[in-house]
Amino acid sequence: MKFLVLGATGRTGVLFVKKALDEGHQVTAVVRRAGSAVDPRARVVTGDVTDAAVIAKAAQGHDAVISTLGVKEAGEIPALITDMVRAVIASAETSGVDRFVLLSAFGVGDSLAKASFLVSPLFRTVLRKTYADKAASEVLLKASDLKWTLEYPGALNNGGSTRYSAAALEDVKKMPLFPSTSRTNVADFLLRSAVGSTFIRRTAVVIDVK
Repeated sequence: MKFLVLGATGRTGVLFVKKALDEGHQVTAVVRRAGSAVDPRARVVTGDVTDAAVIAKAAQGHDAVISTLGVKEAGEIPALITDMVRAVIASAETSGVDRFVLLSAFGVGDSLAKASFLVSPLFRTVLRKTYADKAASEVLLKASDLKWTLEYPGALNNGGSTRYSAAALEDVKKMPLFPSTSRTNVADFLLRSAVGSTFIRRTAVVIDVK
């Protein structure tokens, strides 16, 4: 398959690109700056990920758009994810690529109600602005005609590949007090869901299993 990747230079994006390429898929990465470090096997396009025309042109001939995009600080680009999702939705009208797999986070939207008393305050305070952007983007996404999948991992860690569980958000009854997910497992789920159809138009909670 051919994937257009947004956020390919981030810690999770790098892992997704490598995994996809290692498994024989083709990857095009949209980066903000020319010369950004991307796996040399990937095709690189320089442009703004919030520009629908850039995404539409880059996505031509691809099977899916994958986003691992994120911000380090909420004040950096307050509506980055919302603007990116809006651009992806608009780009589909030109490119014809309607499969979109988006990395989000547990604690966003309806998942907040399922969070433990330990992590819920964190989502409501420190991460409030970042999660508000993600939640707003998902309102747009769910109202679109795209074949979307949302991945909600727990707190990201740098562990290696381990067993992990993936369940539709509505089926999750109980979560660990402090759910955690390795970036390696996050990348693996992104790829599995992009190739498969199990989680089309669904939100999946993905956490490491010890």
